[in-house]
Amino acid sequence: MDSSERRKHTRLDLKLEVLCQKVGAAEGGILSGQTVNVSTGGVLANTSHADIGVGDLLNIQLSVPPTDGLLDFGGRIEGFARVTRIITSKGDSDGNFKARLVAMQFCQRPQLSV
Repeated sequence: MDSSERRKHTRLDLKLEVLCQKVGAAEGGILSGQTVNVSTGGVLANTSHADIGVGDLLNIQLSVPPTDGLLDFGGRIEGFARVTRIITSKGDSDGNFKARLVAMQFCQRPQLSV
C-alpha cells in the first residue's frame, strides 16, 4: 500500500446505479445517481440531487448487473450509510450546480440480495 494512501479500504472503480433515501423521510425523496468508486467501507456517488447533506443517514441500494459465472441474474447491495462529504461542481453562471459527488460511509456491512 502506498504510504500516502490514508484510506482503510481499497476502492474499486465501479459504475453502478445507486438509489438513496434519507432515513425517516416521507414517501418519495429517493435520490438516484451512479457510483464513482466502491469499497467495503463506503461509496462515492455522482448525483445531481441537492437535498442531502453531510451527516444525513441514508438507506442505500446499489444495482449489481448480471455477471456470467458470478451473479448470473444480477443483484442488489443494500445497507445504511452516512454522508461524510459532498463535493459540488458549479455548472452555470447563475451558480446552479451541475453535479455532486457524495461520499458515504457504510454504518454496517451492506448485504447482497439476488
